[in-house]
Parts: sequence; structure tokens; C-alpha cells
Amino acid sequence: MNMMRAMWVCALLLCLGSVWAFAGDGQALVEKTCTKCHDLGRVRAAFGVKDQAAWSATVDRMLSKSNAPAVSHEEHGAIIDWLAVQKK
Repeated sequence: MNMMRAMWVCALLLCLGSVWAFAGDGQALVEKTCTKCHDLGRVRAAFGVKDQAAWSATVDRMLSKSNAPAVSHEEHGAIIDWLAVQKK
């Protein structure tokens, strides 16, 4: 029984670790996601201008478009977090 519990804990930690590692790479997500519709110059123009709430509204608006790529909840948060701390 203890061996089974240890295996479940290891599997859970492995899954969570991979999600956190992927979601934590906001720059790569922005480059992969935002460039589907426009170049990064447009994104960089708002660095240091928009706060987290403004980036959240912008990302939500862009992702609601019919040609927008699909992102998970974790990816969405990582994108906004990364964008909000960028400076010009």
C-alpha cells in the first residue's frame, strides 16, 4: 500500500512539475502564441505601458478572435504575468 501511495505522489509531482515548467516560460508562450496573428513589435510597443489588468484585457480580446490559437488556463496566466513585467 505504501509503495502504491509513493508511486501516486511521484506521478502527481511529475505532472505538476511539467505544467509549472511549461507555464512558467511566458516569453516562449508569447512568441509562439502572439506571432500567430501579428509580429512581436506590436506587443513590445506596449511594454511598460500596460499593467496586468490591461494586459489581461488585451490578451482576452485577442484570444476571443476566431483565428486565435488555443491556450490553457495556465498558459493564459503565464502569458499575462510575463507581459505585465516587461519594460521598454
